[in-house]
Amino acid sequence: MSGDEPESKSLLKRRAKDVTELGVLLAERTSVQLSRLPYPEIVTAVETYQRITKGNAKKRQMLYIGKLLRKVDLDVIERLIDRFDSASESHQLLVQQLEDWRQRLIVGDPEVIKDISLVCPTLDRQHLRTLTREAKSAAEGNNDAPEGTRAYKKLFQYLKQISDHSMMDDAKQE
Repeated sequence: MSGDEPESKSLLKRRAKDVTELGVLLAERTSVQLSRLPYPEIVTAVETYQRITKGNAKKRQMLYIGKLLRKVDLDVIERLIDRFDSASESHQLLVQQLEDWRQRLIVGDPEVIKDISLVCPTLDRQHLRTLTREAKSAAEGNNDAPEGTRAYKKLFQYLKQISDHSMMDDAKQE
């Protein structure tokens, strides 16, 4: 199509349907996952949708969510959905990256903190070192102790948290 011709009505309808389907996927997320969205109006609309029980009211609310989604950058929404969809490739790559960082931290790789801080500038280095030290000492002590697995998980959760904050900061800048 040239720049003068308007888009066909069927194309516009397909796009609207795709956006509404994205809204359905968004509605399947938990409130904690939704809170990571930089669009509070959409979060409120989705939470309202989740509380509605009547069929027609749910349909109207989903159309409203679709309307709100058409006004924002859908890449941010799609990244959030992929982020928490354990079957998606981006989620699997993220988990692999976080596990790699955790392993390198425990082994004592001096470059890993620089690598993490490049991706996640909000990194609290002191807290990261403390968590790493706890995980290291638990690993050296007794692998069967619950403290060892707890410290190991705590380190992973912190890495995931700073990675999430980094994603949110990127979304807000776009």
